[in-house]
This record gives sequence, structure tokens and C-alpha cells, in this order.
Amino acid sequence: MATGQVDDADLTLLRSSQRSRLLLALSAILAWLNRSEETWRQAPALPTRPATAWELLAGAQRCDPLAVEAVLGDPSVGSWAFPLLRRLRHGAAAVGSQTPVWAEASLFAALAAAAAVRAGVRTTVRVPAYRGRVWLPSLGVTDSVGRGSWAVVTLEHGPSGTVVFGDQGSVRLPEDLTRPADGWHPLPRPGGDGGPYGTGAVALDHLSPFRDFRSLSDPVALAPRTLERWHSLLAESEALLRREQPAAHRLVTGMVRTIVPVDGPSELRAVSATVPDAPGAVTMSLPVDASAMAATFIHEARHHLLSSLAELIPLFLPVHEGPEPTYFAPWRADPRPLRGLLFGAHAFTGVMSFWQARRAAEGERAEFEFVLHHRQLRAAFAGLRSAPGLTRAGGLVLEGLTEYFHEAPGTGTETGAATPRRLAELSYDAEHAAWRSAHLAVEPDEATSLARRLLAGEPPPARLPPARLRPTGSGTPRPSGREAARTWLARLWCTDREAFASVRRQLDEGHPHPLGIRGATPGDALLVCGDTDAALDWYRRRPSSPEMWTGIGLAHRTGASRLLVERPELVLALHTALQRLGAEPADPEDLAGWLASRPASQDSDAERVDVAVGPDTVGGVPGGLVINAQHPAE
Repeated sequence: MATGQVDDADLTLLRSSQRSRLLLALSAILAWLNRSEETWRQAPALPTRPATAWELLAGAQRCDPLAVEAVLGDPSVGSWAFPLLRRLRHGAAAVGSQTPVWAEASLFAALAAAAAVRAGVRTTVRVPAYRGRVWLPSLGVTDSVGRGSWAVVTLEHGPSGTVVFGDQGSVRLPEDLTRPADGWHPLPRPGGDGGPYGTGAVALDHLSPFRDFRSLSDPVALAPRTLERWHSLLAESEALLRREQPAAHRLVTGMVRTIVPVDGPSELRAVSATVPDAPGAVTMSLPVDASAMAATFIHEARHHLLSSLAELIPLFLPVHEGPEPTYFAPWRADPRPLRGLLFGAHAFTGVMSFWQARRAAEGERAEFEFVLHHRQLRAAFAGLRSAPGLTRAGGLVLEGLTEYFHEAPGTGTETGAATPRRLAELSYDAEHAAWRSAHLAVEPDEATSLARRLLAGEPPPARLPPARLRPTGSGTPRPSGREAARTWLARLWCTDREAFASVRRQLDEGHPHPLGIRGATPGDALLVCGDTDAALDWYRRRPSSPEMWTGIGLAHRTGASRLLVERPELVLALHTALQRLGAEPADPEDLAGWLASRPASQDSDAERVDVAVGPDTVGGVPGGLVINAQHPAE
């Protein structure tokens, strides 16, 4: 499980556990609802009660077990059930839901209706319908047949077919429910009956009201060209994994059942997500090509893998007192809890392996992705090794994952092309510096002491002040979304040189966010191209800001100004302290040079550690996480 090299028996076990967890949730919901009559008094009409719907579902299972398995296997069923259970136990505020309880609870009838239709069992049910549309899990949705946000409509299924009717009309479902018809919208299954991964289980869910884990959603029409693009990329990515990476192919086949298409900033900047409530569902936007799609599927399938394991055995110790510790995760702009760090490392180890295997076929692009993820994972494992919050099982996962990371073939980065390696290190350094600037702080008294020494013409102290994570809610800057601009420019340079040239022209002309690359500047493009002198000149001419200071440090690459990348929060704190003392605005390169002028032999051990993180009190020092940074000697 730690390495992601699972076999069919492992996947069978995990799917069984997912089904068991869902059935336990449904049983708990029924038990809770059986104790409450108040739930139904708000309904505009009487829906089929959950207990009755459950009996209908059991009857369908006796006739056709596979029909019920198909319904319960729809990930959107979990997206409905688990938040409902939390709501019943802890109140609406726990899940942020505005849906009437009677409507959510009565959606058991939708499960029963879908199972009856699949199994050919004669039935009549009264179903709550969001905006009048009936949702049949694993099958599709109807057009609206009822009025209001939540209507109660009737579904009848018998020898003459299936009809849905309400106070605004009716829909007769086609005999072949996989084909669109007037008033009926089936879940598209790219690749035909066999599905793109050979199981027939993968669907594009742009219809289900519970497909989005954040809120209820209306159906969204997919243009024919968009649907064709999904079909093409799914087929190409499946073929790529099956041909070149059978272990990853097995994992994706076993874990991914539904794709929820969403809009992203651009095909270059595709987005994706998974949630434990919907095992098997991957929310994603169209990526640039089949390789990017395959990497995304590996990433999200590994999230589902570890989530399913975590439901069987705890991986993390509970935090009983105080805030949960947070850590530097190199792939995120915000501090992450231990779960996020371990899950991210698990996912990106698989992505790193994918790009490692693609280096011969995709050259600079694969080299960049491989080296970048390798560098990010080095930092992540450094943080995980110092984390105190893992159970024995969590420790075994970390141990296996770390061993796999270090022993995977070709993990040495010294043999690749120089430019992709330079750009990967540049990208890591840029995002690391942005994270430190946004989330770390130096104690004001310590920064003032530094400022007074500088103004008095004295050298800096032998040991520079440490940085502490800003407490949550105490003015911590929110991520701006521009932290990864240099990374996306570097990725584009390695992927599509013509597209990079077009983006660079747009930046020079002042166009904002070309190709969805938020916050990119002409100086960043010069930096990626390797024209560091021109980039340095551009950054120096801009108004002072943490982003420009980081650019200066990245352009220098070596020397004292690298402190603008390695300890940006310290240079910023010193600059702020000088302003408080009424001194003239200081040049950031001069400040970095002064801070770096102390004897190197006096560096503390902490300053040679990549990340040292822990709870809010470290070594008896209150006020946040103590973090100092230089690359570890790995």
C-alpha cells in the first residue's frame, strides 16, 4: 500500500471496505431517521420514507445483486450519504448544507428507484427532485418535472417501461438508458460499453446533483467537441499506462470509477481533486495531453488508495489538546496538517515514478517533472521524519514509501539534461521562498536587535534568529494564487516552446494571466529563459515587494543575495524593523549581504536543516513552529 504497487487482491479488499463503510453509513442514517418524525413535517408532499425505500432496495438486491452494486458503486452516493450522516449527528453547521433535511433523507428513494430500474423490478416511489430533476445514481438525470428547489415527484417502473411525472410534466425513460432521449440525460461512458479502462465503470459525471463535494450542482451540458476531447484523452492515457506502466494502470483501473469534469484556468493548468466521501470519483479539468491526464489519474488514484487504507486502520494519532501542527508541503501554498503532508508525498511519489519512466520518450518535459517532484519529496520526507503524529501503521507507510523513493531506479538527478534540472531547482526554490515569505515570521524584538546592529555598523550575530510559523488567524496572508507562476512558466518552456514564446509576448504586452498563469511577469520569463542579467535588471526596476526580492535572489543563483531565497522572511523582518526605527529604505541585496557576512563556521545546526517543524511549542519556545532552511545533505 505504501508504494502503490498493489495487486488485484489488494484492490478487492479496498473496494470491499469502501462498500462496507457506505453500508454502515446508510444503516446509521436509517437508525437515526427512525427516531425522528419531525423530519417529514416540512416536506411539501409525502416522499417515500427511507425505511420503505430500503426495503425496496433489498428486494432489488434479491432479484439482481449486480444492479444494486452498480447503484451503490456510484461515488456520488457517498457524496450524499456521509455528509448527511454528519449533519444528522452534528447539525447543519457541520457540513454547511442548506438543503432541507427531509429532502436529503428521502433520497434513499432515488437509490431504490435506480436499483429497481436496473433490476427490472416493478415499483412506484415518490422521489425528492432537486429543481424538479430526478437523479438516478449510476444512470443519469431527467429534465425538470416539478416546481421549486425541491419537488416530490413520482417514478413508476413496470413492464411498459419507466415514467417520471410531477406537477410540471412527465418524462418517459428510453428502453436503453445509456442513450440520450427527450427529457433523459445518461452519464456518458467514454470508450463505449467497455469503458476506457476496460471495465465499463468509468463515467463522466456532469449531471449528478451531488457530484461536487462543495455544494449541490445543476447538470452542465458538455459540448460535442469537449466530449470528444475527453473520449480521446481517456483512451490515449489508458493505452499509455497499460503499455508502459502496468502497475499504475492496475491502480487507476481499480480505484477510478467516475470523472467529474470542471473548468480549470487552462489546459496547461489543469485542476484535480478527490475526497474520502466519494471513493472512485476524480474531479478534474481537461489537461493538455494524455501524459498529463495519466499523471493526474495516478496522483488521485493514490489518494483514494491511502484514504481507503486510512478507513481500515488509523494512520495518525488524534490531537487532543491545542491546534493541530502544520507543515511545509512543497506542492502547496498553505501550511498543511500531517495528513496532507503524508497524502501528498504518497501521491507525488507515484507521479515522480511516472515521469521518471517517461524521460526517454518525452525528454526535457519529463526530466523537469521528475527532478521537480524528486526535490519536493526530499523536503517532504525531511518533514515527515520529524513528525510525531503517526501511528505504527502510519510509520510503516512512511517507512515503505521512503524506501521506495530512495530505491526506485533512476532517482539520481545528476544525469539528466542541464536546463530542465536548472528549471526544476529554480521552481522549487521560488515556491519555497514564496511559502516562507507568506507564512514565517521573525520575532519583532529579534528583528529590531538586528536592525540596531546594522545601523551601528556592527556585524550580524553568529546565529541568526529563527523563523516561526505565524499563528492561524493572526494576520497570516492568504495565498494569492501567484506563488507558482515561475513553475508554470518553466513547465511550459519544457513542454511547448512555441506556447512559451506566445506567453512571453503577452507578458511583454501587459496581458494578465496568459494561459491561466496567474501573477507571471516578464522578469519571470527572462529568468526561465536563462537570461539572468536581464531578469535581475527587470526585478531591480520594479517597486519593492517580496515577489521582486525573491526574483532578485533567484537571478543571483549564488552569493549573499541567495539569502533572499533561503531566508526571505528574515530579510523582510529586518527591512520592516529598519523602517520602524526611521531609517532610510534599505536595498534588499545590501540587507542580504550584511546578514550573510557572519562567518560560515558559526552557522547553527538548525540553519542546515531543510525543514524542522513541530507543534506550537518547540523546545519550550512558544509562538509557532521553528523553521530554518538550507538543503540537507542527502
